[in-house]
Amino acid sequence: MTTLVIADHDNASLFGQTAKALSAALQLGAPVDVLVAGHDCAAVAAQAATLSQVNRVLHADDGALGHHLAEAMAALILSLAPHYDAFVAPATSMGKNVMPRLAALLDVMQLSDIIAVD
Repeated sequence: MTTLVIADHDNASLFGQTAKALSAALQLGAPVDVLVAGHDCAAVAAQAATLSQVNRVLHADDGALGHHLAEAMAALILSLAPHYDAFVAPATSMGKNVMPRLAALLDVMQLSDIIAVD
């Protein structure tokens, strides 16, 4: 199956940490999709589509996602979970807020702050 990278952004620009998370996700050996979730963030989705080796970009645009609150983000990602084997997020405040909640909802262990994928 596929890996999902959760993009970190400010609803206007994609943060560079997302590209680093994408590089790690590609090391898992599966196709990689990128999720851009936020509010009025179409420009970010377009930026994510230019990243090398991205299979496809999922764009979720809703006012409830505008501030990247962990509860709303985790619920969205949980709804996508049946289509993915792994979820990767940058080690930013967004990733560190969302991913533990997602892991709890999926009842799986979380790996955080990794420095390499072997």
